[in-house]
Amino acid sequence: MKRADRLQALDGLRGIAILLVVWFHVWQISWLPAPLPALQFLPETGFSGVTLFFFLSGFVISYPFLLARARGTAPPGWRHFASRRSIKIVPSYVLSIAVLIAVGYAHFSSPSQAFGAIATHLLFVHTWFASTYGSINGVLWTLAVEVQFYLLFPLIWFCFNRTPALTAGAMIALALGYRIYAARCCLHTFAPQMFDNLPGYLDIFAIGMLAALTFVSLEPRAGTSAWRAGGLVAAGAGIVLFCLLSQNLYASRHMDMWDTAWQTVNRTWWGAAFSLVAAGTLLAAPWWQRTVGNPLFVFFGFISYNWYLYHQAVARELLAVRVPPYATSNAVNDPHWQVAFTVIAFGASLLFAAAVTIFFERPLMRLGRIRKGAISSKRSSGGRASRIRPPGSAC
Repeated sequence: MKRADRLQALDGLRGIAILLVVWFHVWQISWLPAPLPALQFLPETGFSGVTLFFFLSGFVISYPFLLARARGTAPPGWRHFASRRSIKIVPSYVLSIAVLIAVGYAHFSSPSQAFGAIATHLLFVHTWFASTYGSINGVLWTLAVEVQFYLLFPLIWFCFNRTPALTAGAMIALALGYRIYAARCCLHTFAPQMFDNLPGYLDIFAIGMLAALTFVSLEPRAGTSAWRAGGLVAAGAGIVLFCLLSQNLYASRHMDMWDTAWQTVNRTWWGAAFSLVAAGTLLAAPWWQRTVGNPLFVFFGFISYNWYLYHQAVARELLAVRVPPYATSNAVNDPHWQVAFTVIAFGASLLFAAAVTIFFERPLMRLGRIRKGAISSKRSSGGRASRIRPPGSAC
């Protein structure tokens, strides 16, 4: 239970990640300045939240395997690994595609174009093609990256389990080399799309795995006040590093292809900052863990997947139907509209995501756990009869 409470801080970080992403996309429509000028770099570089999501995926996906290795117990089965992620990702993903097509958010010029977009999205390869990258819903490219990483993870874990430093180093080097090549060959053409494919994020996943390894290795010794203070210092250093990096990115916003060019090398440093924040927080004093894993951030993390799927579409649809209303051709000239739209877009997308999470995603996940428990019970009951599948069984 103590470990579960401590890891709740990761849910808080997931909540922070989705806040950054939603703020970024809503700001792209409203252009509402940050409450303080010194914080303006946060909404304009809020796409850093996607990098934080990938870092957390690398951490969370490897953590149970690393914990089992440290305890000398059996690691999670690959069948369970696949089924858990499938039921978490696929139904909500397919539902979002169906909803956005049904409401007319996604437009196709021909049946063949519609078929190509839908097929590549269902296969999670839409980021490979210029014609489908960004189609249906611009945020869905991250799901392709995630699922491709999940499919490769058994091979990655096979190597990481034996030589963690060498495997992580190879992943980091591959990502850096890939992005440098993309920036040099096609900065003004295909580089942004190339950056948004799995090779461009392998370093972030690797750093997440290294952070999980660090936590598992240090946790048994982390109960003293000195270790807790050290964790707090590391978390603080990570926050400072993230802010400095993001401010440096923000300062380059007037340059040509500024975000792509900056991330060529500096994306890895974002991962390093997240590593300090995550591992430091998990090793820090309980009061800091509770601060990061506070109920509001944890709730945002709880609905983060569906909030991510729908937030941009909801915001753009609100603008299209003039909610809130605006009289001028350029609504961003009206500060009152900017505030009202930002509040409504945040609130409407959050409520919709919460409803989908509570009434669609979670019941499916509970059903999956019940079925898994029933199968495990049959297998553990022993005897030949327990291994015979009943007619029509889906198991």
